[in-house]
Amino acid sequence: MKRRLYLGRDVNRAHSIDDLRAMARRRLPNFCFEYIEGGAEDEATLRRNRDVFDEIAFLPRTLVNVEHRNQSSTLLGQRTASPFMIGPTGYRGLMFREGDVQLASAAAAGIPLVLSNASTVALEDVVQRAGGRVWMQVYMYRTREFVAKLAQRSLAAGIEALVVTTDSAVFGKREWDLRNYIKPLMLDWRNRFDVLGHPRWMSNVLWPSGMPRFANLGDLLPPGQTSVKGATITLGQQLDPSLCWDDIRWLRDLWPKRLVVKGVLGAPDALRAIEAGVDGIVLSNHGGRQLDGAVSAMDVLPEVVDQVRGRLAVMIDGGFRRGPTS
Repeated sequence: MKRRLYLGRDVNRAHSIDDLRAMARRRLPNFCFEYIEGGAEDEATLRRNRDVFDEIAFLPRTLVNVEHRNQSSTLLGQRTASPFMIGPTGYRGLMFREGDVQLASAAAAGIPLVLSNASTVALEDVVQRAGGRVWMQVYMYRTREFVAKLAQRSLAAGIEALVVTTDSAVFGKREWDLRNYIKPLMLDWRNRFDVLGHPRWMSNVLWPSGMPRFANLGDLLPPGQTSVKGATITLGQQLDPSLCWDDIRWLRDLWPKRLVVKGVLGAPDALRAIEAGVDGIVLSNHGGRQLDGAVSAMDVLPEVVDQVRGRLAVMIDGGFRRGPTS
């Protein structure tokens, strides 16, 4: 019998990011979907990240032989099948069981994956089970000893690069959080009933072990507080508003492999990254989830590339909704 496919039930039917978004909207409870979808405050930065591409147009050349096409590139000294990577997203296991492993397995086809510090699968398991190029995202928590231990674990596991997120020294004001929760990590009644309306999500994520647990943060958290619900408040308290370039130099001295700074939004900070000895930067405003009203990464890309002149790798995130079609 020929298998019938339905949009929303099989990602093979998705032709765009908007299709995938529609699938996620139907599958996930509201509080999960808004975690993925939402930005800070009025979400002006979130909108700008996408709108900036409307002002950019291609100027194609005609009568060029395009029979043989190759979109591979070199990133941090290694060939990559395409000039993309899967960026760090926390709580993936809250969206799909072992979501970190699923994405790492997909990335193993030829692009790097950046594993979030707030992943729900241990970094060692992701590297072993998925293979491919795995990078590790870290926050510079107040407990620097934990950061050092995480770097040691990453080195032993074969992680290729550390990616330091620098634009989250304090949490942005994400108003969907204030709407969805009565108090920290306690859903309001509307969202609790909404969860009951998503049995596929419950069976996939919650059964049989309950809420996912942070697998890489055990040394940082109080005993018994590794669940998503129990750990989130502690993580917020561990964010360090005193974070500065001296901390990047400290990690540079500690970590012998590739080091990337994520959260740069201008040429002056890109030049400081070179001085600090990092190997790459990610131009990013944290997906519009931190400082609302910030410029988009695309706004500053030309100036940054012009100033760094190839002295480090320049990567960029935010707002991309389309890519190569062949």
